[in-house]
Amino acid sequence: MSFEKCVRCGSCLKICPIFDAVGEEQYSPRGKTYVLQVMDLIEEDEELGKEFRRLLFQCTMCGRCKEICSSDVDLLEVWHDSRGRALKEAPKEFGYLDSLRDALANVQNIYGLDPEDRAIYWLDELRDIIPGIEDHVYEEGKTADVVVFLGCLMSFRYSQMDVLRSFFKSLERAEIDYLVMGSQEFCCGHPLHLMGDEEGADVLRKHNKKVIESTGADYVVTCCPGCLIQLSMHHSLEGVEALHHTQFFDRQYDSLPKYESEEDFAYHDPCELHRICDVKTEPRSLLAKMNVSYKEMELSCCGGGGLLRMTDPDLSDKIIRLRAASEHLRKYTVITACPSCREQLLGNNLETVDIVELMDAALEEGR
Repeated sequence: MSFEKCVRCGSCLKICPIFDAVGEEQYSPRGKTYVLQVMDLIEEDEELGKEFRRLLFQCTMCGRCKEICSSDVDLLEVWHDSRGRALKEAPKEFGYLDSLRDALANVQNIYGLDPEDRAIYWLDELRDIIPGIEDHVYEEGKTADVVVFLGCLMSFRYSQMDVLRSFFKSLERAEIDYLVMGSQEFCCGHPLHLMGDEEGADVLRKHNKKVIESTGADYVVTCCPGCLIQLSMHHSLEGVEALHHTQFFDRQYDSLPKYESEEDFAYHDPCELHRICDVKTEPRSLLAKMNVSYKEMELSCCGGGGLLRMTDPDLSDKIIRLRAASEHLRKYTVITACPSCREQLLGNNLETVDIVELMDAALEEGR
């Protein structure tokens, strides 16, 4: 097993957001891998085993420990596999995940809402701005160059409406031939993947794959890095390239109008985007094309990943509060490119903006 290569050097402690927030060894990557190495002893103690299974979900799955590991331990894979085993071995201990799993199985979104609502909330908001936008909603037989994969957060959370508005205006301005999946978009499966339930995730992926490929599209574009992980690495799409919206728009524009503002900006790299999907240059390229000056933030987690907001919301909030204090974020408007990071920032009263909002404003002013 990969975790057996851990030499317990402690490098991961310095960069782990969980250890930084709690300060206890058992929460750290090193502490968890040590427990895995002595599992045969722990399994004899029911309470210790239960505590360790709980600790597996005290993690944002940001991947920074994997990135820094000098022993080349694939810690993301270790946490993924360990969570899956824990879920199978002791399902009653994870009853708080049942509602999420039931929602994804029954209505294919994390909120348990009617699938038809995926194309209602944002559509009603955008009809006056983009006449005929309802014609871009998928129906069997429709084709397009680009399929838009909104994801659960972007579809159902009103807090994402400003980003959606700018995103669709940008598609229209660039005269993109696109379709939105609407009620035929199932959750990408990322929440189930994060808890190690690949069987459940595969059911959702197979449906999405069929719908996306039926459109004859060349690209599927999403604003959500979690969705991008699933679309690009786990959906097995044939002839369709999965792109983050910053990648897509960076290809569309060789230059952009200057974004005029006196705001002080800081750029936050979403962990799943820059570390797992390796999308680092395109967001910065778009900002450079708009001549936006910004402070580079630490390459650390906002605390909103890995299901932590569900498994331990207090710990999730503590992580972003510590970052806000250490990096003086209340002095800045934080630029990001992830709906989950946006939720985390807004939930802690931090000013935030998506790159596509800046791009939309620059193009509007430039016209």
